[in-house]
Amino acid sequence: MATVRPKGLAAAFTLVLAGACLAGCQAPVTTTVEEAVAMRSAQAQAQVSVEAPVIAQDGVLRVAVLTSSGTPHVMEAPDGTLQGIDVDVAAALAQQMGLTLDLVPAASAAEAAQQGVDVVLGVSPQNDVGLSVVSSYMEEAVGVFVRDGEDLSDLAGIAGRGVAVVQGSDAQRAVTAVPGLAAAQRPYDDVDAAFDALDAGEVACVACSAYEGAYIALEHPSVDLVGTVDVPRSVGAGVDCSNTALVAAVQESLDAVGSNGVLSLIRSRWVGDLPALGADALIESMASADAADPQGAAHDGGAPLAEDASAVPSMGAGDGSTAGSNAVTSIG
Repeated sequence: MATVRPKGLAAAFTLVLAGACLAGCQAPVTTTVEEAVAMRSAQAQAQVSVEAPVIAQDGVLRVAVLTSSGTPHVMEAPDGTLQGIDVDVAAALAQQMGLTLDLVPAASAAEAAQQGVDVVLGVSPQNDVGLSVVSSYMEEAVGVFVRDGEDLSDLAGIAGRGVAVVQGSDAQRAVTAVPGLAAAQRPYDDVDAAFDALDAGEVACVACSAYEGAYIALEHPSVDLVGTVDVPRSVGAGVDCSNTALVAAVQESLDAVGSNGVLSLIRSRWVGDLPALGADALIESMASADAADPQGAAHDGGAPLAEDASAVPSMGAGDGSTAGSNAVTSIG
C-alpha cells in the first residue's frame, strides 16, 4: 500500500481555495497557516468572471485533471479526494475567476472533452484534441538527482557507478538514448528504492521525472536536482480553441495566480524549491539522443497513454513508490 510523504507542514489545516466547498470531486487544499493567509490575501485581487455559454454552467468552472499525469500532479488520498499540483491549480483558477470548482478526473484530454469540461489541466501544446494551451504552469523532463558534491562532468565515472532508473519508465528510455550510459542503468522496482540506493552511495545518480523526483527529494535533504537529460516541455491549461473568450479569461486568471504568489505556494508545497525548468537545465554531457526534440512526450498528446491510464497514483507514489506514512490507496 502506497503512503503519503510528510511535507513538514506545521499547524496545517484545510483550506478550500474555491470557496466553502467544491462541487464534483471535492479537493480540499491542506496547507500551513502562513500559506493560507497569503492565499486568502490574494483573493482580494480582481477576479475574471465569465458566464454561460462561455462556460458550460453559470457559476461553475468544470476543470479536468488527467489521472495519467502521475505524482505529484494528481493523486488520491484515503478519503477519496484528489490532491496534487494540478488539483491545487484547478482550485486556484476557479477561485480567481470567482467560480465554484467542479473537478473532473479524466484519463485523457480527449475523454475530458467528451465530458463537456471547460478547462483541461496537464496538457502539452502538442495535444491533438483541438485545445489551445495557455499559461504554462509547469514543465516535464527527465531530471537527474545527485547527492551533494557529486561531479557529473566525469561521465565515465558515473557510468561505472551506475544510474538508478525505474524499470520500464520514461527515464529509463531516456538514459538508454544517452551514449555511454545505456549500460550504466541500474533498474529498480520503484523510485523510492532508487533514491534509497542513491542515499546509500550505491549509484551515482537517479534519473526520473523531474517533478516526481523533487517531490520525493523532500525526504532526502542531501539530494538535489542538477539538470535534465532532455529539453523540458511546457505543460499548461487546455481550452477549446474556438472558445476565444474562455481562452482569454483562463489566460488572464492563471497569469494572476502566477503573479500573486499562489502558484509559487502550490509549487513549493509539492516540489519544494524546484525552479521553473528551461532549456538551460539540460546537462550536455548526459543529453539523450532525443534531447534536441522538445516536442517529446508530455502529459497528453506526446507519448501514448499507459494502458491503465485511468489509474490514479496514490500520494507519495510515482513509479511504484511505497515510502512514507498515512496510508493512501490507488485506484485500479
